[in-house]
Amino acid sequence: MAEYINGLNPDILKWARERSGYSLEAIAAFLKKGASIINDWESGERAPTYVQLEKLADKYKRPIAIFFFPEPPEEPNIAENLALRSSDNDHLEPRIHFLLRQAHARQLSLMELNLGTNLSAKKIFRDLHAHPLDSATALAQQTRFYFDISIDTQASWQTAAEALENWRYSIEEAGIFVFKEAFQDDSVDAFCLVHDEFPVIYLNNSRPAVRQIFSLFHELAHLLLGENDVTRGISSGSGKIENFCDQFAAEFLVPSDDLKTHLTFSVYNDEVIQELAEHYKVSRPVILLKLVNSGIYTWKSYWQKINQWAKEHERGMKKTKDSKFPSGGSYYNTLATYLGYGFMELAFGKYRQGHCSVEQLAEHLNVKVRHLPQLEDRLLRKALR
Repeated sequence: MAEYINGLNPDILKWARERSGYSLEAIAAFLKKGASIINDWESGERAPTYVQLEKLADKYKRPIAIFFFPEPPEEPNIAENLALRSSDNDHLEPRIHFLLRQAHARQLSLMELNLGTNLSAKKIFRDLHAHPLDSATALAQQTRFYFDISIDTQASWQTAAEALENWRYSIEEAGIFVFKEAFQDDSVDAFCLVHDEFPVIYLNNSRPAVRQIFSLFHELAHLLLGENDVTRGISSGSGKIENFCDQFAAEFLVPSDDLKTHLTFSVYNDEVIQELAEHYKVSRPVILLKLVNSGIYTWKSYWQKINQWAKEHERGMKKTKDSKFPSGGSYYNTLATYLGYGFMELAFGKYRQGHCSVEQLAEHLNVKVRHLPQLEDRLLRKALR
């Protein structure tokens, strides 16, 4: 007969569940128990078995030992301070709660690896500051000048994937680390966390490269405004700050003065929009937003077109899911993409200099020690390109 555990702190059971974004009902369904039983565990009237506690620890992504602490550990509740795209009552999926904690842990790793000081030669989050009442166009022009990347250079990149890699490198050179993850939540494109030394941006790697590019600069705008953010898709009319960040990203990636030189078409149909999108390495909705700002499209036409493309995308995704062709890739290449070569180079460099142990290195990179040689191999290959 299974034995029930003594010494658990019921307050931490509740704290861990809530911080992970799960309801009582969700955990009850996960454990195939009644919600009243989970509630009894969290009130201290009953206790789970060790096997049940193991399942909860795995679900909440917490070490088992934490449930025996006298009180919940000090940990910022990042989700409470996020500016959400639609309303303050928007629900964040548990996966996003976990990634927010991971992002905070990455900031702590950056602090430890750099002895508390951002060593980037340029720090855009200090050099440029924004206010929602500022001109998004003026800020975009300032930022363009700051990065010193011309439209000709941008247009010369062969693919959106190459453009994304170059933009990511430029932002990391300016003191902001960019990480990627599979969010497993189709409603969230990206998020960012402010920090005095190490602000970070997280991109949903499940999104197309052009969508990630826009999200990258949308989040950059939030950091220049000095606020945390979770972005739920490209939209307009969803609040002054979100509109500001959308307009900033669109103007940065497709400067109005340059776009005017390309607006020579008699009709702006899907083919023309696609041609302009490929030139600037952006998504079609970004071009459509610029065409609204130029007076070529109305907001009504904009939303009609967006809805049309969304339906076409859903049909395309259904065909992809129904396909029998397998998909996959290298685990280590994917991991390197998620971490970013800048962060990997920093962590491995500190290890080689003797500033951290191999166990600490694995903890910073959030991998097992046995995976480090293969991961370092990806870093060396990148350096030799």
